[in-house]
Amino acid sequence: MSAIELLKQQHREVDELFRRIKVSDEDERISLLGKVAEALTIHAALEEQLFYPFAREQGVDGIIDESFQDHAEVKRLVSEILQVKQNDPRLMELCSRLERMVTEHVGHEESALFPKVESLANRDDLVSMRDDMQQAIDSWRNRELLRMAEHQESLPPVM
Repeated sequence: MSAIELLKQQHREVDELFRRIKVSDEDERISLLGKVAEALTIHAALEEQLFYPFAREQGVDGIIDESFQDHAEVKRLVSEILQVKQNDPRLMELCSRLERMVTEHVGHEESALFPKVESLANRDDLVSMRDDMQQAIDSWRNRELLRMAEHQESLPPVM
């Protein structure tokens, strides 16, 4: 699996989360939105810190600038969603806007950016980048688990 295949896999996972949100009840929807926020945060970080700089090194530029702009809008929408109360009628509208934005961004990446990078880059470099991405994901998740464990330890015992 290459870095591009990993990124595409993440695209499919987010698509599935959006699909599940549409058929979920209110409580499950909030949990799924949290998973979407986490998945998009990790994905954007991987692209911005690893993939986009690599693509620029391969000679790809204009598409990258657009992708950074898309990410900024997605982050703004995710932040807005996370601040809205779960029974706020705007929640599903914001979720729909986020899904449309992500779908457009994914379509652009998969039809223009990824093929261009694949045509210019060495396959071994893309596989090596996938390893770097997986290591970054694992490191982020380990930090999150530690943070959650520390939070649990600071809570008073339940009687």
